[in-house]
Amino acid sequence: MSDAQAYFIEQPTEAGPKMIDLIEKQAPGDNPAVGDQELTAAPPTSFPQGPPPPPDGGFHAWATVAGSFLAMFVQFGLANSFGVFQSYYEENQLSNLSSSKISWIGGLQQFLLFFGGLFTGRIFDAHGAHILLLPGSLILTTSLMLTSLCYDYYQFILCQGIFFGIGSSLVFHSGIAVPAQWFAKRRALAMGIAVSGSGLGGTLWPIALNRMFNDIGFGWTLRTVGFISLFLLTLSNLLIRTRLPRRNPVPWNAYLQHLKDIPFVLFAFSVAFVFFGLFTPFFYVTTNAARVGTSSAITFYCLSFINAGSTIGRLLAGAGDYIGRMNLAIFSSLVSGILLLAFWIPLSTAPAIIGFSVVYGFFAGLFISLIPACIGQISHHHEVGLRLGLAWGIASVFALFGPPISGALISNYGGGAKGYEMAGVFSGVVVLAGTVFAAGSRFCLNREVFAVM
Repeated sequence: MSDAQAYFIEQPTEAGPKMIDLIEKQAPGDNPAVGDQELTAAPPTSFPQGPPPPPDGGFHAWATVAGSFLAMFVQFGLANSFGVFQSYYEENQLSNLSSSKISWIGGLQQFLLFFGGLFTGRIFDAHGAHILLLPGSLILTTSLMLTSLCYDYYQFILCQGIFFGIGSSLVFHSGIAVPAQWFAKRRALAMGIAVSGSGLGGTLWPIALNRMFNDIGFGWTLRTVGFISLFLLTLSNLLIRTRLPRRNPVPWNAYLQHLKDIPFVLFAFSVAFVFFGLFTPFFYVTTNAARVGTSSAITFYCLSFINAGSTIGRLLAGAGDYIGRMNLAIFSSLVSGILLLAFWIPLSTAPAIIGFSVVYGFFAGLFISLIPACIGQISHHHEVGLRLGLAWGIASVFALFGPPISGALISNYGGGAKGYEMAGVFSGVVVLAGTVFAAGSRFCLNREVFAVM
C-alpha cells in the first residue's frame, strides 16, 4: 500500500452537485432517458490522502520523546562510557594488551550501533519502532549480564563488542527515529531533548561504574547495570508510540535512489568523517588525564565532564529551529575540530582537561543531536528512518576504525604526550573534513549565506 493510500477521507465529487442542479431544472417528461425515475446523487467518491501532518505536541508526542530519552540514557549513555571500561581493562583483566587492541571492543560497539541502521531504518519505516525496540532491549540487557562473566579478550569482543553492539543498534535506531514522526516545526527541540538522554546517561554511568567497580566488583557492577537498564528500557517500550501506519517495506534498491540525492549524500559523509575523529576523547580522556598526573578523583570524572557538556549541548539543539539546523550542525562540528587541534594537544593540567572536557562535550553533543533533525529536514517523513539508517551505515565504518587508529598512534609513541598529540591531530583534521561536507550539503540546498537552513 502506498503512502497516499494509507488514509482516506470522504468527499463528494464536483460533478455530483452540478448534475443534480441540471436535472432539477427539467420537468420529469423532458428527459425520456430519465422519465419519472427517482433521481439520486452519485455516491461520494473516496480520494486518497497522505497522513496528517505531525501534531508538534500532545501527550503521545511528548511521551514518545520521554521514551526515546530513556532509551538513549541506557544505550548511548553506556556506549559513551566505554572510556571507563577502557581504563579499567588496561589495569585489570586485559592489562597485557595494548590500548589499541582493547579499544576494538568499543570500536565494534560503535560500528554495529551505526551499521545496523542499514537494516533497521527499512524495518522501522515499514513496521514501526517496537519491532526493533523490544528485542533490542532484551539483547542489550542480556549482553551486560554475559559481560559480567567475561575474563578473556575474545569473550569481551563477543559479549560487550558484538552482542551489546547489536542490541544497542536496535534500541538506538528505533528510539532516535520515532520522535521525528511527531514533530515538524519543533523537531530540533524534540530531538535535542530525546538525545540529551545519552548525555545524561554518559554523565551518570561513569560515576556509578567507577564507584561500583571498587565497592562490589566488576561482575556485580555489570549485573546491577543490567537490571537497571532492563527497568528503564521497559518504561521506554511502554512510552514510545509509532504515529505513522504500517506499510510495505521499501525495496532494497531504494537505497541507490537516495544515493543520487547530492545534499543527502554530502551530509551522510559529513557524519561519517566527523565520527571518524569525534569519539577519540570519549575513549582516551581518562587515560590522558592519568598521563599528566591528575588525581584519581578527577581522572574518573573526566568522562562525566564530557558527557555533562554533551547533555547541555543536546538540550540547546532546539536553537536550530530558529537559526537553522544545518547552520548549527556546521558550526558545532567546526568548533569540535578546532578544539581537538587547539586544546586537546597541549593538555597538561587538571583545570585544562576539565575545561576541555566540558566545552568539547557541549559541541560534540550538539552535533550528534542535530543529525536526525537535519536528515529529517531534507527528507519526506516516510523516508526519515531509511535515510537515517543509510547515513548511520556509512558512518559505521569510520566509527569502527577511528578509536583504534587513535589508540595505535598513542601506543606507537609509548603512551606519551607525542602519541596523544598525534591522535589529536588525526581526529581534528577528519572532523574538519566532515565540516566541509556538511557545508557542501547546506549550500547545495540554499546558497544564501544567512539563510535559515
